Amino acid sequence: MKIVALLAVCVSLAATVAPPPAPPRRPLPYPRSKFIAGLEWTGAPSRYPGTGSDMHWYTWGRDDALYVIDDDGANFGGPANYAHLLRITGVPPHHRVETVTDFTGYDFRSQIPTDRLVRRYVNGVLAVDSTLYVCLYDYDWEIPSKIYDRADLSRRIREFNPWHDLDSTVGTNMGFIDGFSKNGGIAALIRSTDGGKTWDNLPTPTTPQFLGPRFAGMSFLTWGPGYTRTPPDLAGYVYGISNDGNWESGDHVFAARAPRNDVLNRARWEFFAGFGPQNRPRWTKREADARPIFSDPGHVGHPTMSYNPALKRYLLMVYSDVVPHREDAPPAERKQWDFASELQVYESPTPFGPWALVHDEAPWGGPDHSCYLGQMPTKWLSADGLQVGHGHVRGGLREPAGRVLRPDDPALPAAAALRVVLFFSETVSQPIPTTGPFSPTHEPRFPEKRNRR
Repeated sequence: MKIVALLAVCVSLAATVAPPPAPPRRPLPYPRSKFIAGLEWTGAPSRYPGTGSDMHWYTWGRDDALYVIDDDGANFGGPANYAHLLRITGVPPHHRVETVTDFTGYDFRSQIPTDRLVRRYVNGVLAVDSTLYVCLYDYDWEIPSKIYDRADLSRRIREFNPWHDLDSTVGTNMGFIDGFSKNGGIAALIRSTDGGKTWDNLPTPTTPQFLGPRFAGMSFLTWGPGYTRTPPDLAGYVYGISNDGNWESGDHVFAARAPRNDVLNRARWEFFAGFGPQNRPRWTKREADARPIFSDPGHVGHPTMSYNPALKRYLLMVYSDVVPHREDAPPAERKQWDFASELQVYESPTPFGPWALVHDEAPWGGPDHSCYLGQMPTKWLSADGLQVGHGHVRGGLREPAGRVLRPDDPALPAAAALRVVLFFSETVSQPIPTTGPFSPTHEPRFPEKRNRR
């Protein structure tokens, strides 16, 4: 069973020598940081009452509120849907969460092209001045070895709850397709100029795909309210990152940018293509020519990145399943998916690397649940950059606590702390049924994503 909520935890940086970190469970591709010695949780997660949705992405609005876009579930007694927008004011524990819209009246799945088998959701929320943008992204359900009845699957992908009237064969095949959740791409960016109440730039079935599979899991960098405070060398653009492959077992992270005053113009988007003279980033107009900013084959879920202006460091959060998802996984391997996830946090002086490891945690979660899609809202950083709040998802919005340890640094106070808030999702793991009909008892996304019954 998947339990979804918005949670948060506090993390801090201490300018003291950290204890030696535990050796990683597996070889990791980047060296340990010499700037940040580690991260340590210092408190338990706390759920924000009434929240019950999945897969949260945030941006910092011009009104100084955080706007959080999220997927399946329901919040505060509102309708169940695959798209919601929340608004958070204040800083945990003195914060308030409210619903802006449940997108009732906007059926994005009704506009899926008739010749494509994709499952549509929302991600990547962006605030530029007073305008909000949200990505409509697709998971590609086109796995030929698992498609049992194309017409039936084409009907189900448009439903909020497709998990009904399934025998064991149909349910197992569809559960594999959804559990793998191959990146399909960004269908469109929709726009709101009234704080998220109404939206335009809506796609139709004939609208060309906006971005391809390498950019399906889009998360936007955020420096200040309404996309202010962008560092001078990055000014004039908005920046997003995504993993390739599938939702939690990709190989790479890619970066894209667009002029902040022309976000909806696909022709203006560019993609990171490596470093040029003087180690400056190069950009290309062709998605196919994009080069990764980060690589860890089989262990890159949808990534997120935050900037700490006081420390002048970017923090990249990468989660993945402990067991990488493969499209050709045999049944015995498939049954091992989603029982444990792992988290790595990396730091770099630029959003494009080089990266160094700050934190490695596996399993990430408790004995009967696993976490995913961590976020560190920049707004919740303290002025010295050493206090931050961190949030994740388990049946809604939560706030946990912890600290990040620093090596000796005479420029920092002896007991400085980095406060972080993350958003992430957790699951309660149960065996996957192999016989009999699927009979979901909880509406949101069964047995999708982290629900492994």
